[in-house]
Amino acid sequence: MRIISALHHRRETNFRNSAISSHTHGFRRETGIARILGLTLFLLPTLSLPGATQEQREESARPVNASLSSLQDAFIAIASELEPVTVTITASTTIHHPGETTDTPRGPFGGPRRTVGTGTGLVVRADGWILTNDHVVEDADRVTVRFHDGRELSGNVFRDPRSDLAMVKVDSKTPFPVARLGDSDKVKIGEWAIAIGSPYRYEGSFSVGVVSSLFRRQEITGSTASGTRKHLYPNMIQTDAAINPGNSGGPLCNIAGEVIAINTAIESEHGGGSVGIGFAIPINTAKFVMRQLMEKGSVTYGYLGVSPTNVTPRNAKALKVEQGALIDQEPHPDSPAGKAGLKAGDVVVSINGKPVRNEIDLRTIVSETAPETKVSLGIVRSGEKQTLFAVLEKADQEDPVIKPHPMGKANLGIEVQALTEHLADRAGVPRDTKGVYLKSIDPSSSADDDEELVERCVIVRINEKDTPTPESFQAAVANLKPGDQVAITFLKSSPSGGYVKRFAVITVD
Repeated sequence: MRIISALHHRRETNFRNSAISSHTHGFRRETGIARILGLTLFLLPTLSLPGATQEQREESARPVNASLSSLQDAFIAIASELEPVTVTITASTTIHHPGETTDTPRGPFGGPRRTVGTGTGLVVRADGWILTNDHVVEDADRVTVRFHDGRELSGNVFRDPRSDLAMVKVDSKTPFPVARLGDSDKVKIGEWAIAIGSPYRYEGSFSVGVVSSLFRRQEITGSTASGTRKHLYPNMIQTDAAINPGNSGGPLCNIAGEVIAINTAIESEHGGGSVGIGFAIPINTAKFVMRQLMEKGSVTYGYLGVSPTNVTPRNAKALKVEQGALIDQEPHPDSPAGKAGLKAGDVVVSINGKPVRNEIDLRTIVSETAPETKVSLGIVRSGEKQTLFAVLEKADQEDPVIKPHPMGKANLGIEVQALTEHLADRAGVPRDTKGVYLKSIDPSSSADDDEELVERCVIVRINEKDTPTPESFQAAVANLKPGDQVAITFLKSSPSGGYVKRFAVITVD
């Protein structure tokens, strides 16, 4: 089972019992040490066997390779620098049963429950500002920060749910050591990646790997004290450095000891530990968020109202561009993009003269531009360069992408959009086809059970109603009720070339 999960470690107890978890971890720790010691005891005698040859004894006495020794010294220096600026964050949340009030008496099995989550944080300013993940501290009624020297201080929380980042402020009469922040735009695949944090409450744990990939887009559903949440991370750094629950909010560093990202999530089997696929929020994203949280306690984002995708080598020639952000969905006419005249099929190649290489550039530049700012959009439309002007609006705090244009998702579990020439080419149907492009199917819906009905199909009819536009599709499904049978006529590309017409019947959920 493929699971992507956030990296805070949470345990739940009632007010009468909180010691079980520590005993469990103690047992695991002893078991692990026993195994390691057993291996060591097995190996050590072999190094001094009486039968060892002179050549073997000389080999064991040779000095360590200079380059390996230098690398080891670098890791030791990084650990020494990071330990004082990396903290453990404990977030305590009280949960009441439905209908229960704060005056409800606690019975032997009733009353409120308490969840205690642990994560990691990073000191970014000497006067006590600490950066962490929002999911570490969300819903908490008490946050405690424990430093490397053993001090524990209560913190005030300033959150930005959109970015999944937060700042915790603690007070002290003496200044704190501060982490050195790098430039995540300069990170390259293959560079060393060093993580430090408090996985499973093992504070100060240090692990090493490499940067496995860049620009990872992840949509992650995580559990919180109050339920579940779904969050989109449009741009993450992937690493194989071992990170586990409890590492959330901690630093991912380069070989120079500069923080390049904030560890946030892992892909794991059955919700377990690291399998070598971890994700971290680039530090340049965090810099934008932390500045605003420290200055005004909240974050404001610009909003254009587009759904961009990357220009790929496959479609670059047809679009007559080398790179850029392709507008894959017709903007809502009332959005800043719609008012500026941006259309599906346009490729944004610059904003205010700054190159846009991909969808990440477009999202980043727009989000970090203040609302009410007028921006120039350099676009390519049908191979011709044009300049449009848009006035950005303020993005919704809880909306990490765009305000959606009505797309006819309804209760079929199907999301469609207008069929442009570009999308018709992608679907393998004639450009003058009268239908709507099937953008996505909810995997939990009955529509996902039909093997022929897949993304990139073109739906031309619902029951007896033609669907040449998203609005007509919406009208065709508007009055459906759970249990209704729906006949869907659609076109899809054929492996032998051209396209075929298919027919499916699904049940409304």
